[in-house]
Formats: sequence, structure tokens, C-alpha cells
Amino acid sequence: MRKRILLLLQFGLLLTCVALPDSRAQSGKPSQALNHVNEHRLKLLETLYHDAERSSYPSSGATSGSVPTPVIAPDLDEVDVAIKKFATEQAAGFKVKDWKGEELVRLGELYQTAEQFASAVEAFRAFLSGDSKSDSNLLMSQGKRLKSNARTRLILSLIETEQLDEAEKWLEGAEWVVAENPSLLAARPGLYKNLAIALRDRAVYDKVATPADVFDKIATLSDKGYKLANSIVLSGDLFPNLLEATERNQVTLAAMAVASYERVGRKREADELNEKALKLDFNRHPELSAIYESELAASRLIGTSAPELEVSRWIEGKDRAPKSLNDLRGNVVLLNFWAMWSEPFVNLSPRLRGFQSKYAGKGFEIVGVTKLYGRSDTEEFLSRDQEFKGLQNYKARHQLTYPFAVGKMDDVTNEERYGVSGVPTMILIDRRGVVRQINRVAGEYRKLEKQIEKLLGEK
Repeated sequence: MRKRILLLLQFGLLLTCVALPDSRAQSGKPSQALNHVNEHRLKLLETLYHDAERSSYPSSGATSGSVPTPVIAPDLDEVDVAIKKFATEQAAGFKVKDWKGEELVRLGELYQTAEQFASAVEAFRAFLSGDSKSDSNLLMSQGKRLKSNARTRLILSLIETEQLDEAEKWLEGAEWVVAENPSLLAARPGLYKNLAIALRDRAVYDKVATPADVFDKIATLSDKGYKLANSIVLSGDLFPNLLEATERNQVTLAAMAVASYERVGRKREADELNEKALKLDFNRHPELSAIYESELAASRLIGTSAPELEVSRWIEGKDRAPKSLNDLRGNVVLLNFWAMWSEPFVNLSPRLRGFQSKYAGKGFEIVGVTKLYGRSDTEEFLSRDQEFKGLQNYKARHQLTYPFAVGKMDDVTNEERYGVSGVPTMILIDRRGVVRQINRVAGEYRKLEKQIEKLLGEK
């Protein structure tokens, strides 16, 4: 979520920098430090992808009929850790009060990359409350784009620091000038989505307000974001990658709005928006209908009791397998929907092993949820017994010591109950058996770990 918006902003920054003065010749400035960070990221990614490609080549002893090892994309979460460390080093010594204009925005971006979000908030606030005309090197149109970029990044940083009321004020305030920068225009529906999700988490986790009040606000924000995304899509002014991101935000926002309207009893608004989404939005791209349905199921599920799993057979972990999901009540449970043939799961497996080791004895359990597909990671056309054996071998080979809940062939009951549209998908359940988070994105494991720790700390 946040990563996708930041990627859109990085794309916009590259477009903006084409017209801006070259800051690389300037020494000791935030813009130079930020350039170093971006260059370091590119070099790191190039090295990782190059190493992955080299590892896929057949060895010198391989026969001509050998099949190369498939190329597995590098773990971008690990890349983020390295970039965060490098950006932290680059940001050391800078102070917000020493800068103004464009350099102040670049300093905020540097802090954001270092995940020093409180400092990023300070920098963006200072720029937006100051005189943006003080930077004489910027043309008026460039200054407007810079201001919109700073505003977008301020909202993201406010969400990260849980200053949601201020984030909403910036999002709902005066109209933005973003027409000249498609990436910033595409990012706006994502901001509505991120804020709505943060508000939902606040209602479910912290109970700072009555859930009805919060979900009423979520419904309103999601509906506004949906209508904005819809108008952007219909305008036809976006690059294909930005259009795809906006369409996904569009259906997610529609699903969140419908589910939130339902939760506060606003049935008419829920039915009208649901009908509009189903009949109008998917004529151009029917595949978005499946995304909408899964997002709607997930939005309805979060904050409610976790449904029971339909299990044909359990494969035990280091301890006896549970008889049901209800047997794990009192623990924080991570349901990992996966499949042997899922390449992203190769990167996820070490993370799950790490979680299980780190939180052993603290009331944390993992359950791998899969079903019979008739194939494994290496073979196809497997019988039921052959696939069960393949699952056991896979479990041992990857040192996965948690139990597997295996569903019947082609049975999508569990996926429908949990709004799962693809694997891997992770569902986080609290000690009371309430669904608290659904993670569809490969990566963002550090964010998931923070949520696990937060739930483990609850009584």
C-alpha cells in the first residue's frame, strides 16, 4: 500500500527532476544525499537481480536436458532494510530549520526513505507553511508540482505517525494542483485508501471512538476516493502502469465503502454503490470483478470473528495439529494461504520460520492453509496421496514446523470465507479470534511483524 504510493511518487520525482536544476553538483545538501540514496537503490537492485539470473544458469556439470532453476525475484523487504540504513546515514546531521524551498522537500523525502516519519512530517509541514516562492530557481508550474508532492508525502507520513485527523484535513482541504503530474494525480485515491485503512485499524485496535462513528467516516472517505478514482480512470490521461494502480485502488475503495456502509446500517448507500460497481466498472476489465469481490469479502471480515476452516486433512507441525481453528483461541494466529508452486512463497518461508522462532512460547501460532491442486513445485498430474506426500516433503525441505490445513481439490470455501484472491495471502487473528489484518502483498513483512507484536502485547 504505502510502497505503491511511494513508487508512484518516485516516478513523479523523476519526471519533475527532468525540468529542475541539477542538484548533484551541489554539495552537502539534502538533494545530493537523496540522489545518493536513489543511486544506491538502483545499484543494489541491479546486483540482486543479476545474482538471481546467474543462479538460474545450469552449472558446468549439468546435462543438456537439465532445467534451469527458476529466477526468484529478490526479497524487496530486505532491499528496503538496506536502503533505510543507508538513508539514515545520509540524513544524519541535517536539520529542518537549516533549509527552505525545494531542499526542504528533498530533506522530507530523505527522512521518509529512512522511515523517520516524525522528522519527515516536520520538514513537509515547514515547507507547506512557508513561502514556496522563496526558491527562485523554480518556475511557477514546478513549484505547484513540488507543493502537491510535499502534501502527498506529508499525508503519508502523518498516517505512519497515526496523526489521522491532521492527515484527513490535508487530504480534504483546498483543491490540489496535480493535473501536470500524472503520478501525483494517481496517488490521491491511494491516499484515501491508506487513510481509510488506518482509521479502520484504529477502530479495531484502539477503540478511540465508537466503531459506528469511525466506520461512518471510513464509508464517506472511501466513497469520495472511489468517485475520484472513477473520474481519473474515465479521463484516460494516465500511463498504463498508473492506470492499473488507479483501477485497483478504485475497486478496493468501492469495496471498503460498501462494507463500511453496511456496518453502520446505511443499506441504501451500500446497495447503490455495490450495484454501480458491479454493473458499470468492470465492462472494460472483467478481471477487476474478482478483485472487487475478494476485497469486499475481506472488508466485511476485518473486525469480525474468524470463520472456521474447511480441512480435508491436517499435516502436523512440531506439535500435534489442532482439530480446528477454534482450538487455537487465546493465541495470535497467522493464517498463511499458500501453494507449493507459488514462487513468492520461497521468499516468505524464511520470514515465517523467523516469526515462529522469535515468538515461540509467547502465544503465537502459524497455520499454513492450502488445498489439493494436483501438482507440486516440481511435478504435475499428482494423485491425492502423491500430493499429500509432496506437501510433507516440501514441509521438511523448507524446515516449516507449523501445521498445514489442507482443503479438498478445487474447494474454494476457505478462500471465499477469507476473501483470498491469490497466494500468498496472510490473515492475522487476535487472541479473541477476531480478524485484524489481511496482507495480500508479497513483502511488507516488517509491517506485518509490528502488527504481530502489537497483538501479542494485548491482554
